[in-house]
Amino acid sequence: MKRFEFIQREADQLVGEEPGLKQFLQDSALSGSATEDELAFLKRLRFKGKRPTALYYYRELQNFRDPLHFHTP
Repeated sequence: MKRFEFIQREADQLVGEEPGLKQFLQDSALSGSATEDELAFLKRLRFKGKRPTALYYYRELQNFRDPLHFHTP
């Protein structure tokens, strides 16, 4: 048996980079070792009504790299 569901969501809009992300990318101490895949992940993050700081993106990058959060097949 298969079940199909539809959800309504806002279309992905072309928006400028978050100010915090720009600051994160400009600070090589925070973003210097980030790979292209990691940067693509950070750029896809979307927020409603909140503006994360450069430190948020640094911490998100650390969480993304932490082996406790992801299992390798």
